[in-house]
Amino acid sequence: MITCSVCRNQESEGEVFCSECGARLPAVQVEVTSTAAFTETGRVRESSQLPAEALEPLRAGQIALLISGAAQAVILQGQPEFILGREGSEQVVPDLNLNPYGAREKGVSRLHAALRLDRSQVLLIDLGSTNGTRLNGKPLAAHQPIRVESGDEIRLGKLMLRINFVP
Repeated sequence: MITCSVCRNQESEGEVFCSECGARLPAVQVEVTSTAAFTETGRVRESSQLPAEALEPLRAGQIALLISGAAQAVILQGQPEFILGREGSEQVVPDLNLNPYGAREKGVSRLHAALRLDRSQVLLIDLGSTNGTRLNGKPLAAHQPIRVESGDEIRLGKLMLRINFVP
């Protein structure tokens, strides 16, 4: 099921528009796991809030983003590229809407950056954002893919994310 980010109505996988409010639905269902800490092997670290079944390792093709201030990791999967940004209109709908994490206040552009799966590596691309993208503190040139490693820190404007994945 896909949840409409505007009215929270549940729609079937594959639907493009919400039948309740007409808003465009995300192109991919973004799953949320139960913690913001991962071990070096990509396993979710123990937490008193987690059931045993939540301690599964990430699978190939999954990207976990630990967003600053969030209690849970966001898991991206199911497509070769994910656009990160903030919703601003029906015409601009990123795959991962960062509005719930204070994206506007932290200088995240509507279409800020992309994460691209390329064979066994993950590439980060700044999409010409206003406030820039940094990888481990170093600014990225716009539209120039750069390889990221599991555990790297990504900054979109002033919003910090930590990326974890299994190649």
